[in-house]
Amino acid sequence: MNAGPIFIVGAPRSGTTLLRQMLSRHPRIAICGETHFLTTVYNERTRRVFGDLRDEANRQRLIDAYLATRRAQRGIRMDFSRLKERLLRDGDSLQSLFAAILKAYAESQGKQRWGEKTPQHARFTELLFEWYPDALLLHVVRDPRDVVASLLRRPAAANSAVLNARAWLRLNLAARRSQARPGYLEVRYEALTAEPEEQLRKICRCAGEEYSSSMLSPEQQELERSSAMDRFRTPLSTDRLGTWRQDLSPIEAAQIESTLGGQMETFGYSRQMPPASALTRWRGASFAAFDTARMAFQKLPALWYYYTAPTDLASYERWRFPPGEKPHAPQIERSIGA
Repeated sequence: MNAGPIFIVGAPRSGTTLLRQMLSRHPRIAICGETHFLTTVYNERTRRVFGDLRDEANRQRLIDAYLATRRAQRGIRMDFSRLKERLLRDGDSLQSLFAAILKAYAESQGKQRWGEKTPQHARFTELLFEWYPDALLLHVVRDPRDVVASLLRRPAAANSAVLNARAWLRLNLAARRSQARPGYLEVRYEALTAEPEEQLRKICRCAGEEYSSSMLSPEQQELERSSAMDRFRTPLSTDRLGTWRQDLSPIEAAQIESTLGGQMETFGYSRQMPPASALTRWRGASFAAFDTARMAFQKLPALWYYYTAPTDLASYERWRFPPGEKPHAPQIERSIGA
C-alpha cells in the first residue's frame, strides 16, 4: 500500500492517457497531465544555468522559463498567476518545485491525492522514488506493434517503424529498472481495456484508496474531447487491440519484431510474423538511419538555443519538438523501409 503521489509512465500511445482519465475520476485523486518537467529541466546543463533554486531570483527565472513552454501549458491547465506565486514560495529545489505543481493542480480539482502522467518520465523512475519513496509508479505496457502503428500517425514521432520500436523498448526497459520497488506496478493496456474494473480495483488496493465506480464513467467533457482529438476512445472499448494487423504492412510488422527480438516476449507479447529476411532488416535499418538524419536536420535550430540561450526553454522546445501535422511525404518515405 502506498500513500504518496501516483505517477503514470510508459511508452507514448500505450494507454497512459486512458489510465490518467480513469484515476482522475476518483473522488480523491487528481492526476496532472503531461508536464514533461523532468525531461525539460532535469539535466546537468539546465540545472547549472539556472543555479541554486534556494536563491529567489534563480527560482523566478526557472519558473518563468518552464511555464512558458508549450508542453507545460498544455499539461498543467490551471491559473498560472496563482501557480507562480505558490511555486516561488515553495519551490526551493527541483523536487519541491515538481511537488508544488502537482499539489496545486490537485487542489484546483478539489482533490487530496496528487500525481502526474508523462510517459517519458519512465527514464526517471529511480529519481521519482528517490524524491518520493512512498510513491506509486504505474507502468503501462502495450503491444509494441499497436504502439508503433499509432506512433506512425503522430506528427511528433519518427516515420520509421524501427525507430519507434526502439523507443518503445528503451522506455519500457527504463521503467522496469524500478520493478523491484514496492511501489512499482505494471499495468497491461490489454487487461485494462478488457477487464477495467478488476485492474482498477488492483490499482486502488496498491494506492491505499477505496475503489470507486465513477472511475469507469467518462464525463461528457471527456467524450467531446475524445471525439475532437481522436486520442483515445470512450466509452471504454477493446476495438483498438490488435489493429496493427490492418495499420502496418507485413514488412513493417516483421521489422518491429526483428528489432525487439526476445525482449518482446519478456513483456508478454509473442511474435506473429515470419522471421525477417536479411533484406527486410537492411531496409528497416537503412530507413531508420535516413529518418534519424532527417529529424536531426529539422532540429538543428534547437542546438543554437541550447548552447547560446539555454534559459530560453520555450524557444528550444519549439524547435526540438515542433508542433504541426505529419506531412504526406513521410508516408512515401516509409515505403523505403517497407
